[in-house]
Amino acid sequence: MRGLSDTELESKNILLRTDLNLPIEDGEPQKTVRFERYLETIEEISQKGGKTLIIAHQGRPSRSDFLSLEDHAKILSDELGRDVELVKSFFGSELGEAVASMQEGDVKLLENIRLLSEELQNLPAERHANDYFVKNAEKYFDIYVNDAFSAAHRSHASLVGFNSHLDDYAGLVMERELESCRKIRDELDSPTLVLGGEKPSDIIGMLEKMIEDVQKVLLGGVPGELALVIEGNSLGEKKQWLEQQGLDGSKDELETLLDEHGEKFVLPEDVRTADGNQEVGEVPEDAMIWDIGEKTEEKFAEKIRESNSVLMKGPMGAFEDHPSGTKTVVEAIAENKGFTVLGGGHTSSLVQRFDHDLEEFSHVSIAGGAFVRFMSGEKLAAVEALR
Repeated sequence: MRGLSDTELESKNILLRTDLNLPIEDGEPQKTVRFERYLETIEEISQKGGKTLIIAHQGRPSRSDFLSLEDHAKILSDELGRDVELVKSFFGSELGEAVASMQEGDVKLLENIRLLSEELQNLPAERHANDYFVKNAEKYFDIYVNDAFSAAHRSHASLVGFNSHLDDYAGLVMERELESCRKIRDELDSPTLVLGGEKPSDIIGMLEKMIEDVQKVLLGGVPGELALVIEGNSLGEKKQWLEQQGLDGSKDELETLLDEHGEKFVLPEDVRTADGNQEVGEVPEDAMIWDIGEKTEEKFAEKIRESNSVLMKGPMGAFEDHPSGTKTVVEAIAENKGFTVLGGGHTSSLVQRFDHDLEEFSHVSIAGGAFVRFMSGEKLAAVEALR
């Protein structure tokens, strides 16, 4: 696919699909690593004289984080040091006039694209190419740039509909994410996987894709707990909780992987409950597990330090209130001098939470669902459209 270095941007009207979907606290959007990454592409286009209209979304209808992008425009204005106007109309003369009035280097932001019904429909690219919004908006632009890797698994109008109408290019974030994730998935020799989080289903595809080539798989979080259940360990109240939450749905697939590649898996030896550290199999029936234990975190850290490359997806426990296991693992990865990747959902936020710099890791992915699907070998709709 083509990137920004493959075209002239000066004086061009550029439609940029990015992902400014931010966490909301007290009704206000909060800046994240993801937001800062996407600023790089916006600034690159502006510095080269492009005239940029940004498409982005915030939340989803019926959810509390489904908001106008008015505050996002203010944050962009502050970060870019220039006024970023919010364009509230998706159609007609108001949209056309907003684009026509831009000077070289100007940036404007279109209102939350998920206010449009077609933006919530996963349809083939050729269907979205005929959407009313796409066909009416494309005439105002010279170039379409898709930088929204974190939304690239969705086949929505703004992600796949413009490619057949306009010259299309991948943004800086899209290129960097694909290059780094592909490297650790397909090219590295015997990487170590550190897998946790809340959804065992997220890691099954990754394991099935990568298990033959990995050195070790360190399982923490809910996947690690489910593996312990499979091996017949008593986990107190956690076993019933896993069943109640429907988090044991991937039990059969994980059991098959453990049976066929058991020598590659490293499971928790001990865990933390409200009463302190407990050996696996000795957890009281009325206790709830919150994190991997002291021996396990040190063992995981040792395995990480011995590895030539590491991929981490998901925290080792309920890190908001019980951070020790996850903190130790992230620190060990930061100390590793090989190729290291953090990716998926909460994982990228751990860099800031534990006072690390992005530069301490080879790559920190800002994507959740798209990251998991890519690492599982699935095709991403927006990436295929760019191809």
